[in-house]
Amino acid sequence: MADQSALLCYPRMSLYDASLSWELLRTQSLSEMDSSIDLASVQAPYYPLARQRAGSDELMSLRLKIVGIAEEFGFPSAVSSKFLVDFDRAVGPEIHAQMAIMPSDASSIDVWNFINTAVVPDVVLWRYGRFNVQNKKWNISEDRLFDMTRTTMGRLWWRVHLLGPELASQLGEDEVVNLLEKPRIGGYPLLSRAMGERLIAFASESNTGRRMELFRDATKRLVRKMAVQSVFVMTPVEINEFVTSLFLESAEALGIPPLTTPPNPLK
Repeated sequence: MADQSALLCYPRMSLYDASLSWELLRTQSLSEMDSSIDLASVQAPYYPLARQRAGSDELMSLRLKIVGIAEEFGFPSAVSSKFLVDFDRAVGPEIHAQMAIMPSDASSIDVWNFINTAVVPDVVLWRYGRFNVQNKKWNISEDRLFDMTRTTMGRLWWRVHLLGPELASQLGEDEVVNLLEKPRIGGYPLLSRAMGERLIAFASESNTGRRMELFRDATKRLVRKMAVQSVFVMTPVEINEFVTSLFLESAEALGIPPLTTPPNPLK
């Protein structure tokens, strides 16, 4: 477990200030954004009672790390969606490890507003933006900027925090989205990890093509059972057994052969 005294709080940017900044950023080229970024001093508030604060050195180091990984996948050139998804998988663990952010601080959208807008706006637009040549402006869905569950950098940090780096790298994009965007499931690490681990275990070579079908069915069963059965009072062993039974039921209902050996949880 991380030393709580070593964890950092990060600068915050309100939705209003972030919206104003993005109105300007959307009219700039990626190179213009890079030139205009100034992290030498932090002109933004922090959580008022923050003990350890991420300053300009930490923010610049974070930017260099993210940009460096993005360049490995083609940044700033336009690339295929496969390269962009591979970038997500590569950069998530690095963001999680380097930021050393307090989870309570990471739960604030204002923190990710600052990271997206002041630290790596060019990478955000490269990842999710589309440049409109006619009006010379970037188009990007606002949920990739301001929504807590889909914000560009924040969702990658939470993905690794909730699932762990190994499991996060093994799950597909649609699987992660279906898992973590359901608050009652994705917000509870023991449950979300058990669901992901069992999916990996059950998705053998013989039924790879039905992996998502199996996952959706098991998730529906989980949601129904959570209405009358609380997973929050279960021990980790009981959660693993409960989730395994869900996948067994789903596999049987879908006609997918069960595993010949019991699944082993990922470490």
